Amino acid sequence: MPRRSAITLRDVVSLNTLVTAFCRASRGHGGAPAVQRFGASLDAELARLREDVLEGRAPDGRWTTFTVFDPKRRVIQAPCFRDRVLHHALMEHMGPVLERALVDDTYACRPGRGTLAAVRRAQAHVRRFAWCVKADVRAYFASIDHGVLRGILQRRFRDAGVLGLCARILTAVPRAEAVAVGLPIGALTSQHFANAYLDALDRHLLETLRVRAMVRYMDDVLWWCDTREEAAATLASARAFAQEHRKVVLKPDAVIARSTAGVSFLGFRVTAGALRLSLRRKRRYAAARARWERAWEEGRIDALALQAGGMSALAVTAHADAVPWRRAELARRKSVDA
Repeated sequence: MPRRSAITLRDVVSLNTLVTAFCRASRGHGGAPAVQRFGASLDAELARLREDVLEGRAPDGRWTTFTVFDPKRRVIQAPCFRDRVLHHALMEHMGPVLERALVDDTYACRPGRGTLAAVRRAQAHVRRFAWCVKADVRAYFASIDHGVLRGILQRRFRDAGVLGLCARILTAVPRAEAVAVGLPIGALTSQHFANAYLDALDRHLLETLRVRAMVRYMDDVLWWCDTREEAAATLASARAFAQEHRKVVLKPDAVIARSTAGVSFLGFRVTAGALRLSLRRKRRYAAARARWERAWEEGRIDALALQAGGMSALAVTAHADAVPWRRAELARRKSVDA
């Protein structure tokens, strides 16, 4: 069993940590009323937050719920600003501990990683190995079992106060039923907890099944084998392991294919020689561009803002080998009545 971290609840609510957490939680949201109210009496707010954490009264458990379509329907639950500050303070100390425990080929929620690094790594494996398996988890965040997650955290951290705070965060989300399953997609803690939750599957693939290579980004997993038979066997084993040890289900539409055919991953079609745009990423671009053009037509932004918005929309395609497509999009003009 690895040595457990000695961080304490007082480390989490130290003044330096809380000030840093406030700055990170408010980044990009400085004009929001909740952020301005909190910042107007920052010392008092942080002192109250510190006291509430130490006394077991935090988090507040107030959430905003909304729905996005990117590309599929997702229900987002975002914590109130005060709880966001607390989540950032907690992850300032817990995040590095959880990150160090991950295998090297896991790319979400890690410094210097991200989607593009994951895609580039997948492309390197496509060039080297014959057969690829692509799998992901059905309703991943909604399926995470709190008992299993608490066990993972108890093996990494030993302070009862830190573990108690994590337990309160897990139960603070409003639910239709009192079930100990599921994490809210919109919380920082959820991202880190969910990423750590599948580390055992990574190790099962690499250390037990001895697959040739793998890449994981949250619950999207790719791995490589030498033959189709090996690929099918490892997929069956991964399904059984995920259900038995993590109580999650790999989707039935997992793909086994030759690497030479390429693989769809994180919005790209990854082949040995190129990164092509997926239909999903093209749709994201089209939807973003339409929003900016509609705002311009309605007089809510000027031409310069429209140009900046169009370029930000195009940024989601920047790393794909799609120069002709981008040129065609940039040359396209939307006809607008004078």
